[in-house]
Amino acid sequence: MNYAEISKETFDLLYKSRASLNNSPLKPVIRVLAELRVSQINGCAYCCSLHTSEARKLGIPQAKLDVLPGWHNSTEFSDEERAVLQWTESVTCLDGDSTEAREDLLNIYSERELVDLTACIGIMNALNRIAITLR
Repeated sequence: MNYAEISKETFDLLYKSRASLNNSPLKPVIRVLAELRVSQINGCAYCCSLHTSEARKLGIPQAKLDVLPGWHNSTEFSDEERAVLQWTESVTCLDGDSTEAREDLLNIYSERELVDLTACIGIMNALNRIAITLR
């Protein structure tokens, strides 16, 4: 099903929302790590491939990409990246109190960056769910 054509106006808005984050003060490397992790959690093969390619173009080392699913147990990630990945999982899974993860990020990022990161994660979750369910 070509859902992006069937509901062109809606998907144009979703894609424009994602593209608007290019104007965010959030670093592109951080955004792509979050998007890739969301896509891994949701199991969207197309998006995993897309974001892995983006990550390579941004210079993220292959060794880091290889261990992203097990980031909790890896020394490849900075404290900033670990805070972002924890937030990414909290927002994607909605599996408990995210207060500590949010506070950790507010020690690193401005409120604008936190809002943009959360929007990035939310948009990617929406796109993953639509792609997976409508194929």
